[in-house]
Amino acid sequence: MSRRWLLVGALLLAYAVSFLDRQIVNLLVADIKADLALSDAQIGLLQGPAFGVFYALLGLPLGWLADKVHRLRLIAAGMVLWTTMTVLGGFAESFALLFVSRVGVGIGEAALVPAAVSLLADSFAPRDRALPLALFTSGVSLGAGLALAAGGALIGWVETGGATVLAERQPWQAVLILAGMAGLPLAGFLPFLGEPERREPAAAAAGGLGRHLRAHSGLFAALLAGSAPLYVFSNALAAWLPSLFQRGFGWTAGFSGTRLGLLILVSALAGNLLSGLAGRWRERAGRRDGALQVMAVGAVTLVPLAALTPLAASATLAQAGTALSYFAIALCFGVATTAFAAVTPAELRGRMTALYLMIGNLVGLGLGPPAVGLILDRGVGDPTPVGVALALVGAATVLPGAMLLLCALRWHRQVAELIEE
Repeated sequence: MSRRWLLVGALLLAYAVSFLDRQIVNLLVADIKADLALSDAQIGLLQGPAFGVFYALLGLPLGWLADKVHRLRLIAAGMVLWTTMTVLGGFAESFALLFVSRVGVGIGEAALVPAAVSLLADSFAPRDRALPLALFTSGVSLGAGLALAAGGALIGWVETGGATVLAERQPWQAVLILAGMAGLPLAGFLPFLGEPERREPAAAAAGGLGRHLRAHSGLFAALLAGSAPLYVFSNALAAWLPSLFQRGFGWTAGFSGTRLGLLILVSALAGNLLSGLAGRWRERAGRRDGALQVMAVGAVTLVPLAALTPLAASATLAQAGTALSYFAIALCFGVATTAFAAVTPAELRGRMTALYLMIGNLVGLGLGPPAVGLILDRGVGDPTPVGVALALVGAATVLPGAMLLLCALRWHRQVAELIEE
């Protein structure tokens, strides 16, 4: 295996670990809510703003840092922080302490994606970037699936007395401790991978990120504003999917974790792989907007699924809709960083990626999970079904996002060709 593909594999695994630590809380909602006497609105705050606000706001300064310092060491430092804070969440015995631990996870994870995208963009030629970047992004799918599947297995193991050293902890606390500890060995390995040489700065970036954004304001307004509402639904779905099956169809936490985790792993990984292959095929055919084309197809496919899947009348239909939804989400976001990298000069890619993530996560994590929680606490019916709340959020967000991405196609190819000149 070449060094650059070893780098892809290591970064993919780091991204998977980040999503494991980010989303493991979603599977533990019922136990955390009962043990700490929390409302659905408080659960929504833990799933969204507690993690997302600092993750989003620190992404831009850490993206700037990724354009200046040793990127693998930066990622490793962030990884030590977020895994440690996940472990500390296992010792929280109040909403406030658990909230603080989730804030720490967000701060640590903010270092990963901007630095990783910069590393991979420097490791591969422009026409070959779509596949490695899509494989890296598949860490989202891998981590989300592992958060459910491994979380379900851990719950079963802890509840049957497997983690005797953690016997004094509640099962949900033991799961957080074990999930956080799993990522520490990788953090120690990352700094020993060789960094690729940074590509030469492009003249188009002489005025910095602000000037580049102003020069192509129509393109970036459509790209950033189109991605953000898709983040809202994808984060709302990830946060409340286990509860949809547990409350709507009577599934246990362990069973829903294992079943949904495997479902997401297969469908989302397939979407990521297809997005990378399709994006590379379009790029090699001379379409510099190939990644955005694939992204737009994924968003359009998600439009009906977002509104209908949460309202499925049976667990079988809900599982089928979930698989298709995660496939479409992966098809869309698998090449999102490639689409941004194609229209960004080399020395600005860390900051551009951070800006994209900042806006997407501020809106997506800040609004998605809390919106569902608020609808559940104050919505229609008593109690409001989780599916209704998710469908309302999906109907309000996915269609506008898809339309804006289609509008961005108007400028993307022209700017991408300008960057490569």
